[in-house]
Amino acid sequence: MVQSRADKDSEALELFRHRNRLPRIIREQGVVGSKEQKYAFVFRTCCSFLAEIFHCSSVWAATIDGEDGQPKQFACFPSSLWNSPTHDAVIDRLGKTFAGNLTRFSSPLNLSPDPAGTAAKFSHPAQTMIWPVRYQQKIYGFVVMEWQHKTFLSPLKSEFITGVLEEIGRALQAGDTALKLKLEKDFNKEIADTIQALMVSIRPCGTIVSFNKRAEQVTGFLEEEVVEKYWVDVLIAPDNRLKSQRLFSETIKGARASINFKAPLLTKTGVTRHISWHSSIKHDIEKGELGLVMLGIDETESTVTGQQLHMLTARWEKIFIAIQDPAMVVSNDNRILEANPATCAAARKRRDEVIGLKVCDILHGGHGENTPCPLEQFIGYQKTRITETYLHGLHGSYMLTVSPLIEEDGDINATFLLARNLTEEEVIRAEAIRTAQLATIGELASGVAHEINNPINGIINYAQIILDDPQDPENTDNLRNIITESKRIACIIANLLDFAHRRKENLTLSRIEKIVANSLQLVAHLLKKDGITCSVCYPSPLPPLMCNEQQLQQVVLNMISNARYALNKRFAHSCPEKILEISGELLNIKSRPTIVLKFTDHGIGIAENIQNKLFDPFFSTKPKGEGTGLGLSISHGLIRDHGGTIRVKSRPGEWSTFTIELPVQPF
Repeated sequence: MVQSRADKDSEALELFRHRNRLPRIIREQGVVGSKEQKYAFVFRTCCSFLAEIFHCSSVWAATIDGEDGQPKQFACFPSSLWNSPTHDAVIDRLGKTFAGNLTRFSSPLNLSPDPAGTAAKFSHPAQTMIWPVRYQQKIYGFVVMEWQHKTFLSPLKSEFITGVLEEIGRALQAGDTALKLKLEKDFNKEIADTIQALMVSIRPCGTIVSFNKRAEQVTGFLEEEVVEKYWVDVLIAPDNRLKSQRLFSETIKGARASINFKAPLLTKTGVTRHISWHSSIKHDIEKGELGLVMLGIDETESTVTGQQLHMLTARWEKIFIAIQDPAMVVSNDNRILEANPATCAAARKRRDEVIGLKVCDILHGGHGENTPCPLEQFIGYQKTRITETYLHGLHGSYMLTVSPLIEEDGDINATFLLARNLTEEEVIRAEAIRTAQLATIGELASGVAHEINNPINGIINYAQIILDDPQDPENTDNLRNIITESKRIACIIANLLDFAHRRKENLTLSRIEKIVANSLQLVAHLLKKDGITCSVCYPSPLPPLMCNEQQLQQVVLNMISNARYALNKRFAHSCPEKILEISGELLNIKSRPTIVLKFTDHGIGIAENIQNKLFDPFFSTKPKGEGTGLGLSISHGLIRDHGGTIRVKSRPGEWSTFTIELPVQPF
């Protein structure tokens, strides 16, 4: 068919009018969704558009399935053909036409009418044309245009269709690219949000572009609150901003490849966090700009922990140095890692002569090649061992404690040794006991003075009677009275001297009844002066006991002294209730015969909150100047040395009972 010039101009004008309609519709009605939703929308719009302009009986749009190369329909016009028998026939015919060969899409195809035998029951179009939807050598699909009657497509119309479908290809490519970028951005954002570090992107001008979830958690700011804000104003505490900005500027100018620094960060709530920053150059190729991506590690806890560890380490070093007994830290290969000054002093060596040496060489002075050191078997052992031994290297007898230093994971990489000098400890302990003993003697002195004053006066009186009348027949009785009173004085003095005498720590066979009686004789005058009634009860005879009589007498005198104080505090004068009760009996405790001695006073009692402190050294309930705080502590130690125990029960304001248990040793 030959077109006139006027027809061509009219056709060109009509096509030009429609030229930009389809791209505009796609832009204005752009769809948000998956790739398939976007393709379906674009192809559906395309089919409707072409059918309207070129008066097609039907227009089909499809893509090629990437897996099997078969057509995959996306849209058709009219829509009533969707899922119709005609739809299946068209797809089947196209599949046979191309057979997966996409090279046949390089130009429009004009298909001949369908042979009579192919889907004969359907009406077939008189003309069918297939147009590729392509852009920049990539085929996105094809459009099938069908007419029931033969139609003429001029070169101008063919060019128009080709141009329109190229626009469709461009739109699909733009959609694919946008979707890919969105997925990539979402993926990058997801990665950034899962990173357990602050991740911040910064423009060359220093403003914040992005802020991940961890940054929001640490700073307290949301991303929308900080975007476009200057980075140092958000991420750096005020005092450190100038220095950090200088580093940033040097990096942007190319003087530095990256920034690595630590700086405090002030959160939205005003809390200071310590952040370690690591940054690298970020290139923006499209804009030709350089920025930074900064990764921050919150080291606040580790910084605080480090400070605490440093403080604890310094404190441990001070304590370690201040220990007056030899102390060492020994590795598992038996070498001394650390030793305090007391170790060097006891070993009579310089520190550099101790550190690094075998522990046996220092403590024992070494051992033979074929003789194992008994101490080394305890190094790295799981349990603490305590033993008394003579250490030649430290020149004395020691109580040696060997304790494992267990790590958090349960491993033992070192062992702590502490050697207490038993000789020095025994001297100190003996002095403490002697001090308490002398304090008791001082308390007894005035009472004993009054106690012997009466018999002395009696002796003087009897002697004066004899002088006045030497021939008096009653002088024989007077002389007997002088002898009796003199023996009484001698007994009191002997008892006091016996208690005051410094003895060796020898055990002798003695009876508790005798120890209590001698003690009461020493304080009899004090009890009488205070108006205190003392009752002593033994339901049955008590067996003899292997003991240090002087030490147990010191304990009994301390019990009586404390009872006197409590009774005098409650009762200022003599009264029937002012009673001290002493009782003793033999019981079977833990399958062992045990003497149980109780001292009960009805005095002011002891507050419950201090009962567990009574046996602590230097703890006293008495006013300053009235007690040393050593009595009960030393009594506790003396009873413990005899294998026994001492405990207290009390009801404040009513009574107190001290119970002493002494196991009877076989002899």
